Amino acid sequence: MKKFLLVLFIALLAVQAFSAAQQEEKKVLIYAALDEKTANELARAFTDETGIQAEVALQIEQAGTISARIKTEASNPRADVFIGGNCNYHTDLADGGFLAQYASPVVKQAGISSQFMDSNGYWTGWYLGALCMLYNEKRYKEEIAPKGINPPSTWDDLLNPAYKGEVIASNPATTGGAYLMMAAQIFRLGSEEAGFDFIRKLHPNVAQYTKGANGSIPLVSHGEAIVGFAWGHDTLKQKIQGNLPIVVVFPENTGFEIGAASILKGAPHLEPAQKFIDFLLSTTAGKINARNGYRYPVRKGVDLPQGTPDFESLSFAPWDLKIAAKNVDAWKKRWAQITGK
Repeated sequence: MKKFLLVLFIALLAVQAFSAAQQEEKKVLIYAALDEKTANELARAFTDETGIQAEVALQIEQAGTISARIKTEASNPRADVFIGGNCNYHTDLADGGFLAQYASPVVKQAGISSQFMDSNGYWTGWYLGALCMLYNEKRYKEEIAPKGINPPSTWDDLLNPAYKGEVIASNPATTGGAYLMMAAQIFRLGSEEAGFDFIRKLHPNVAQYTKGANGSIPLVSHGEAIVGFAWGHDTLKQKIQGNLPIVVVFPENTGFEIGAASILKGAPHLEPAQKFIDFLLSTTAGKINARNGYRYPVRKGVDLPQGTPDFESLSFAPWDLKIAAKNVDAWKKRWAQITGK
């Protein structure tokens, strides 16, 4: 009898251990390069829909910082998925061997364009962002319009001598948005030389290079400069919610980003991580991201906040994702040589 009870006790311990292991597997740990509200709402909605616990283990809007942390933790990954940040960051991680491949079946099921996905399956595009220009309406009417100059509506308008010292730009060494603005000039003008000639001509008009992509929004809104560029979704959100005295323009041949998500190589909870990638492509996740961040979901049929132009109505420079990802360091270095920043 004692032997039987001992065997039974051991069996019960094994069942409990197996059950605990199953419970441990039913969770996903998230590194999010998104605003706190969006990241937390996505985690809660995923748990509500799947029953799988989701924890935002790190939330910071600088994708480069998260990318660096993933690299340092590579031998012992502390998270399962990395969400947010443009696809260049995820491509860099994939090239370094830090990501696992996963092609979500939702892409085909929902009719999402494969152009927003990594062809090798290392990252999944789940939202889109476009660069915009913004100008201070009062200062433009008082100082620029009397000179017979139309409101700024194209990238080349920023080169007008009337805007000398009145443009707020950003630094590609510290923000992906500035890098994509630079890439847009290269792609729309057809060559590196033409693109960097634009940067060279723009430089005398720049009053300040901000660290963040959206640093121009408060400065232009307060009249400290007349014109700048930033992410369209962030600019529209701040303009509408804060009633800012700015005009938002999406220029022809603008730059854009594919906001991506990826699974870390060696992720502790692989299956839940795959389910979370599937969830990001859902209507539920698209609505959360659009409502909070004014970002464009890759999935059609998601309502956008009032005042947001349809993504299809925007004009983009002829883009090459591979070239943009390949030349990050070289183009940043060239930019620094021109601007001295």
